[in-house]
Amino acid sequence: MKVSVALCTYNGGAYLSEQLDSILDQTVPVDEIVVCDDGSGDRTVEILAAYQEKHPAVFRIFENEANLGFIKNFEKAIRLCKAPVIIISDQDDVWEKNKVAETVHFLENNPYFDGVFHDLKLIDGPAVHPSYLNWKNISHQEVIAGIEENRLFEALVNRGSFILGCALAIRKEALQKYSMQDFPMAHDYYMVQKLSSKNKLGFIPASLSSYRLHAGQVYGLRYTSEKQEEKITDTEKYFREKVWLYLEILKRYREMNPDEDEKKTDIYTTFIRNRNTYLKRLGVAERKLYILKCIRHQYLDLTLTDLFRI
Repeated sequence: MKVSVALCTYNGGAYLSEQLDSILDQTVPVDEIVVCDDGSGDRTVEILAAYQEKHPAVFRIFENEANLGFIKNFEKAIRLCKAPVIIISDQDDVWEKNKVAETVHFLENNPYFDGVFHDLKLIDGPAVHPSYLNWKNISHQEVIAGIEENRLFEALVNRGSFILGCALAIRKEALQKYSMQDFPMAHDYYMVQKLSSKNKLGFIPASLSSYRLHAGQVYGLRYTSEKQEEKITDTEKYFREKVWLYLEILKRYREMNPDEDEKKTDIYTTFIRNRNTYLKRLGVAERKLYILKCIRHQYLDLTLTDLFRI
């Protein structure tokens, strides 16, 4: 199974050589490395030229005439890849020697999945965290169970998109299969949401590359939460965790799959079940009044029939 690497560069000279060396030093070699440079002003282009001179059969380097920006540059690199498997790469990470081998092995043995992601190590100055997912308080078993139970898309909406592009590989045919074109958002977020909404994204429970934390990243991992704990009733908690969450999941599904009817999905079925469970927790008079308000404001997909049925 042939493999392309889609790599975008922009003023990445500080770490680029280490990343390219790790890609070239794989137990299973890649067939091409497609690099799109977005107008670097440092030594990036010079470094790339030196690697291309040494490995002319592997490197395909494109220098953008105008700065495309992060999203469109990655879309361009992905589109230019020719091999059946496309592995996404940042300019400043480091691959484990078996990353390509493990990726190819998974896709060859799991034809159901159109993409796959893996865990990462985190390079944080002198410190190295062995698992990015554990750092995010997510276990490998949670991810595996989420995929087996078709809940990965739900988890990504509920917890935020915790899958990074540098951990992602996709079958080239999936781009056309799922109409992934004119990316409306970052490539990793877009492709991950698309594939997980179809339950077509698999997982390799191993840290196959290292993600570098530093100030120059386009998208960093560091954040602080300003959410405050508040006391709510069990019924209110059920609404937030089961009803409102599935409203958000349905909204995201529509964004990712605008030409499809979400009412035909398991997500919609679950939403209706959770909605009805919540309504039955309310007192009879409160429930009827609430349903009437929802009908008026076109909320929770309720109709007059539900006033007498639920």
